[in-house]
Amino acid sequence: MDSPDFTVAPEWESLWTVGALDGEDWEVFGDVADLVFNEAGDLFVLDEQAGHVVVLDRAGAHLRTISRQGEGPGELTEPRSMALLADGRLAVFDRSRRGIQFFTQEGEYLESVPFDPQRGMPSFVRGWLPDGSILTDSETRITSTADGGMSFSTNSGAAEAERPIIRYGPDGGRDVWYTAWDPPPPTGEGVSTEGAIRLTMRPVRAFDPSLSFVPLPDGRLAVVDSVDYRIKLVDEAGTVADVLERPVRPIPVTDAIRDAEREWRLDQLDGPGVRVSSPLGGSLPLPSGFQEQMTAARRTTIEQMQFAEAIPAIDDLALDFEGRLWVERRGLPGEEGSIDIVTPDARYLGTIQSGGLRIPDAFGPDGLMAYGETHDLGFPIVRVVRLTPAVPLEAGSSTGNP
Repeated sequence: MDSPDFTVAPEWESLWTVGALDGEDWEVFGDVADLVFNEAGDLFVLDEQAGHVVVLDRAGAHLRTISRQGEGPGELTEPRSMALLADGRLAVFDRSRRGIQFFTQEGEYLESVPFDPQRGMPSFVRGWLPDGSILTDSETRITSTADGGMSFSTNSGAAEAERPIIRYGPDGGRDVWYTAWDPPPPTGEGVSTEGAIRLTMRPVRAFDPSLSFVPLPDGRLAVVDSVDYRIKLVDEAGTVADVLERPVRPIPVTDAIRDAEREWRLDQLDGPGVRVSSPLGGSLPLPSGFQEQMTAARRTTIEQMQFAEAIPAIDDLALDFEGRLWVERRGLPGEEGSIDIVTPDARYLGTIQSGGLRIPDAFGPDGLMAYGETHDLGFPIVRVVRLTPAVPLEAGSSTGNP
């Protein structure tokens, strides 16, 4: 795709916003973990804290609430991700329950498929396949020790500079779809502190390429694991069948960029506190003073931060309802990157400049897009917009900025 950049500004309109500080149970969100549209345009909102799924119609009206917080059949304890499958079922990954729970879209509980933590289970969900398989690059194994305790390991067996993309099937099976490149870890001993608990943080290197991947409608996997503008298309056998490239070069890292990145990361330390998850699910209890200790260690780590030689060209990938790839390019420290719209058959449709339309948390039919956001008063909300149907990806004037 050797065409030079040209700008597109898709026209869109705001439709509705839901979420309240005080109101009905369904509209007071605790922690919006995931958003998914169905073919009809209904939006499914997964609330991890409430342990349920709220279903809204195209106008934002409440249709029903699926499940509730609990540990019984059909109840959710720590739901982290969901998907609507090819057969119409709703699949919810529950980390504390160590498995997938299946429902009809009307809310009827069908079954639960647990993972065997001794063989491995997803730590996080990075994508779903139409049959209910989970894609992840982080897994946890729990094994018994000789003294009767438990040992936890993450991504054990992965070689240095390799990062497996793992597929967990709805039958509990596990296989590695593709082994992506992962930069060798930064050198040095990291930072150790004494306080509420002994804390050791590994060295940090800025601007290492991220690993992004999304399953395509034709069964392939789009993977980004490079510093360059390179999207690998991996077939079901794990072979790179094609590569999409554009003439977008990584940005060399200068002293000014290093200083800006350190300053930006130090500014983020004033944000929300650290949440420490247990490998068994839930959150670990934190001793008094731990947050201050963690913040001090992070500050030292940032001050000692190492840097890659260049800022990677691509930061993230997403797939819209029409099967187009939204490729978010990496911006300078603290800045949004522009977004390329490309197709898996190597057509470049244009670039949305920074400050324009952003990649949503969920794409829907007819140009619907949903964003999980935070109200000015601090409570979660969900906002839905729609691309103008007549010219969804043609140059035009924007009517707003999600």
